Amino acid sequence: MPKVALVYPYFRTHSATEMLFPPLGAASLAGQLHSIGVETRIFDCTFETFEGIQEKLLAYRPEIVGIYTMVTLSRNSFRIAEMLRASLPDCLLVSGGPLPTLYPEHFSTAFDIVFRGEVDLSFPQFCKDLFDLKASRRELKKLPLKNYAGLFIRKTGLKVENPTVHCPEKQLESFPLPYRGDFDHAAYQKVWLDQDGSKTTSIIITLGCPFNCDFCSRPVFGNLFRRRNLDLVMDEVKQIRQLGYDSLWIADDNFTLDLAFLKEFCHRMTGRQMSWSCLSRVSRIDEEITQMMKAAGCRRVYLGLETGNQETLKLMKKQASLEEGQKAVHLFQKAGIEVAAFFIVGYPGETVPSIEETFRFALELPLDAISFNVPFPLPGSQLFERVSKLNKNMDWNEENEVTFVFESEFDPDWLQRRISETMRAFSERKK
Repeated sequence: MPKVALVYPYFRTHSATEMLFPPLGAASLAGQLHSIGVETRIFDCTFETFEGIQEKLLAYRPEIVGIYTMVTLSRNSFRIAEMLRASLPDCLLVSGGPLPTLYPEHFSTAFDIVFRGEVDLSFPQFCKDLFDLKASRRELKKLPLKNYAGLFIRKTGLKVENPTVHCPEKQLESFPLPYRGDFDHAAYQKVWLDQDGSKTTSIIITLGCPFNCDFCSRPVFGNLFRRRNLDLVMDEVKQIRQLGYDSLWIADDNFTLDLAFLKEFCHRMTGRQMSWSCLSRVSRIDEEITQMMKAAGCRRVYLGLETGNQETLKLMKKQASLEEGQKAVHLFQKAGIEVAAFFIVGYPGETVPSIEETFRFALELPLDAISFNVPFPLPGSQLFERVSKLNKNMDWNEENEVTFVFESEFDPDWLQRRISETMRAFSERKK
């Protein structure tokens, strides 16, 4: 039987800030492929070496290999593609994920085809059709290529550029649960037990973001905000529990955006003995919702406060105010929910005094954890398009928090010193 391999090309770096989770994109695609009878295996590189993953892929001998790529993984993606092309010359190499969605031409050199955007339905159907027709990577014209949303091909004599799609909520209800059978759950759980005493894994409950922050890029899920059916979400929570996890990381950009949906989620989670953490917006948070979240098992929220200066918030196009941020922090803390906050310093257009305001703001709030980063102009963001002297094809695998990948007016050594001083002051205050 012909086989599909889905590769997540992240090799663990043991960074101090790592948050390790099984790749949900691969799990979702595997669930879809299995549901239509296509043999599929996920190759998660997180706890592997390159040589180890190479040996396993060559032993599996897939006809199709899909490799996920985001901005920090392109070097690994191209390296694995190069290895497969040399070792399995007849396999079809497919690229997908945020970076190929934005720059498919760049990936067309090493990969046979690119799938852009949400491909939960189109990529599995493409694989099934290719196998049913017994077509090789050189016989793609046998397939109804215009039928596969997001497909991009640039080969001699073949040009395909199908539009991307965003699946509506009703269609999401037909999706099978993510397939988590190929992950090393014991290894993931050990990492989290060592880190904070929990056994945490990720789940996605809402998709898309209707906001337009200057530094943000969302090439796959786009602007259309959608909610999954909560019956299916609870089935997935049960599945996760059976795998031995006791805590959820809700990986949504805007989990707290729809308060009615959030309240229903809290109602269903209450009494399940499953803790959870999430990102949250600061707007529209009130005492009722924070108390409901606490009762439902919420142990920590992460807030993108970004800055302590209102003018810098405007530069970032954040649709929030400093006052809303302060209020949300205090409400979550009052409810007994831990609060972690992200800050960006050195933003193009801000000043040294505004950066100092951010450091003071971070120390004045009753926060449980803080982190500072310099701007990271993600491909597809407005910031990416306007910063100067930026190599748009570079592979950004730096995990140093104070590494500018563009020409900045701020001295990184000064920023590093001030961040270190602020983090020490924060630690002393926590003691």
